[in-house]
Amino acid sequence: MLRPRISIGGRCLMQSRLLSTTTPKAYQFKNPASPPDTGYVRLTNRGLISITGADSATFLQGLITQNMLVANDPKKPTRRTGAYAAFLNSKGRVSQDAFIYPVPSAENNEWLVEVDKDQVPVLLKHMKKHKLRAKLKLRALEDDERTIWSSWNDHSQQRWAAYNLESESASTSFSQIIGCIDTRAPGFGARIITPGSDGLRTHFPDESQLTGDEVGLDSYTVRRILNGVPEGQSEIISESALPMECNMDMARAIDFRKGCYVGQELTIRTHHTGVVHKRILPVQLYTENLDSTAAPVYDPSAELSLPPAGSRIMFTGPRRRGQPPGKFLNGVGNIGLALCRLEMMTDIRLGGREETDGETNQETLYTPGKEFKVSWTTETEQQAEVKMQAFVPSWVREHIQSGGVRKSAPIGQPPAISTTERAQKMLEQLEEERTQRN
Repeated sequence: MLRPRISIGGRCLMQSRLLSTTTPKAYQFKNPASPPDTGYVRLTNRGLISITGADSATFLQGLITQNMLVANDPKKPTRRTGAYAAFLNSKGRVSQDAFIYPVPSAENNEWLVEVDKDQVPVLLKHMKKHKLRAKLKLRALEDDERTIWSSWNDHSQQRWAAYNLESESASTSFSQIIGCIDTRAPGFGARIITPGSDGLRTHFPDESQLTGDEVGLDSYTVRRILNGVPEGQSEIISESALPMECNMDMARAIDFRKGCYVGQELTIRTHHTGVVHKRILPVQLYTENLDSTAAPVYDPSAELSLPPAGSRIMFTGPRRRGQPPGKFLNGVGNIGLALCRLEMMTDIRLGGREETDGETNQETLYTPGKEFKVSWTTETEQQAEVKMQAFVPSWVREHIQSGGVRKSAPIGQPPAISTTERAQKMLEQLEEERTQRN
């Protein structure tokens, strides 16, 4: 009987196992099940901060990468939809990844900020440092005040509402329930914030409003990794990672046309003049031979030890001098996320690359069949090693090859291909790939 496997963006090949089973029997691996096509999860690892007051919108405008103002609409000075965003430090490094939600009220001056739960006191301290004389109040919400959910339906075309962030349909906003489309990957789903600690079915009893069943947080983590979506400061390393390296430009978390905010200078300079050499990508972990696949394949029965977070990825074979190909961030079973140097670990070739006559650059460029590994010492002082292969999701590849936002049409001129047309094209590709897998 075949073991269940799941992949994204390509065929899933079943000819042989990816992993070795030499792990001692005394250690029992308990990997989560493959995530369902439809479902929802209670995000107990995330916390909320409330910002209320007349200056709340302008206060956030000066701190986050997202634009709090609706362009070309004087009647709606602040955005009415939630959005993915980031708080940066003065050097342009990500301090926290966050979701920003407007709370519907007559004054429209209340916002909720969602971050990693252990980052709530850190972000509160950061906000208070920049509060100065702004007319607002900051407060961390208790766990039973509101609940954070992630909901998805892989068969629903509503996923492309993510490309219209200022649309009324792009944000759930009625009664005390708020939320937004999760734009970090195509079709990734929606974020929902409900009052109290009741289950999501209490608020959405109709199957047409909410499909699927509740799953565990670990299955949601598997889904994130398969889609190449990092979350939290265990994967987006605080004060170290650049927002574009964390794919925040593709996730619509950065408005490159907005005014000044903390960390803007380096972000804009990289956007206009620099090349993003590193990005967070999904990786396949294995110890023997890797089947040829177009996307990472998750095997819940895999018995594989994971490298420590932050481990350096190295080339297999003779050790080479120079910068390492990447850094391992997090994993589940036989899949993970890694910060990868694109030209070393993938077939992506970047423009503006400095050419030299030395052999080092040619040796470190990626070629088909080249393997990478992570070696480390376990708690029992034994040497462990695992191989890994990086994958570039189709939407990431398209963004890089098209030059990203930098090559978009000038203001006032229509783009060569509309966002809706591009989204529909990607939708057709994903549906064709799903048909091939089935």
